[in-house]
Amino acid sequence: MINRVRHQGQEGTPSRTLHDCTEKEGREALDYIDKSARSILTKNGFSEDGTCQVIKLEYNNAHPVTVSKRNVLNAVDKCCRDNGIKAEAILSNPVPYEDPGNSTRVSIDDVHVKKQEESRPGSIKLERGKRKYIHNTIAHISKAEVGKYVLNGPGTKDVLLFLTAFLFHNGLIGNRIQFFTDGHKTLNSSIFKRFSWYKNIGIILDWYHLEKKCKEQLSLALKGRIIRNETLDELKPLLWHGLTDEAVGHLESIGKDSIKKIESLNKLIEYLKRNKPYIPCYAVRKELNLCNSSAIGEKMNDLVVSSRQKHNGMSWSKKGSLGLATITAIKRNKENDKWFETKSLDFKL
Repeated sequence: MINRVRHQGQEGTPSRTLHDCTEKEGREALDYIDKSARSILTKNGFSEDGTCQVIKLEYNNAHPVTVSKRNVLNAVDKCCRDNGIKAEAILSNPVPYEDPGNSTRVSIDDVHVKKQEESRPGSIKLERGKRKYIHNTIAHISKAEVGKYVLNGPGTKDVLLFLTAFLFHNGLIGNRIQFFTDGHKTLNSSIFKRFSWYKNIGIILDWYHLEKKCKEQLSLALKGRIIRNETLDELKPLLWHGLTDEAVGHLESIGKDSIKKIESLNKLIEYLKRNKPYIPCYAVRKELNLCNSSAIGEKMNDLVVSSRQKHNGMSWSKKGSLGLATITAIKRNKENDKWFETKSLDFKL
């Protein structure tokens, strides 16, 4: 398109030049974000690597502003009437119902693309099945009636550092920081480690990934799809209403004659036990119009990376993938004009 606009024909700007420009711009933008983030953190009592060195009183408030008790009870009552579940069981769920006006939503996930082979045509290729991947970490931050922003980086550690600086820069410290994830153990551990200095945070396990995990593990654990589907139909309402202990009890009561692979069943039980603190009553949250999903994060993965980098036959270098994703994220944030004109970013919702 550039060559056509400039009336240069096929001997205009070569694609290799465009590749190099994209990598250069992406690298410069990411370096700018990294330096800005570290500068913001040092001004707020952190070391450059994101370690909190000055604990303030506002960091220790572990009690989020929640939806009014009256609204919660009304929503619980409606769920109980529709499904015959006891209100006490739902109210015992440990996940609070955060007030959207006093909380910041963060959906974070990795997205993988095929890695470019180091070899050239005619050289020895990698063995089949040894395909390697590179990944970007994407975080989508949003606050009701304020705005949204997308962060991109080469890994979870980097993006969480950018996120910490972003929260300070936008005056969001003091709010509930509500994360929505796919339940990956390493990701959840990284979040709590990075925000160990801040008490008002929480993680909610995305419903889609919870349901998907149950389907996959039950397919491996049980004999045939009929038994699998019957068990799933009994399990899903329990999890939808946040009754994790009841769901675990139901799985543990499955007869041996129905089990094909006990290891897979035990793996699912351990998964539910491990993620109990992150499994809310999805039904009540839906009644209260609260988020149950990390779908917006998945969508950002698609818009920032997948839609451009995951076509058939494509493979990428780390610099190329990261550079293009960074430029795309800047465009999603509507900061591309500012970046190309001034080489600076607002870094704000």
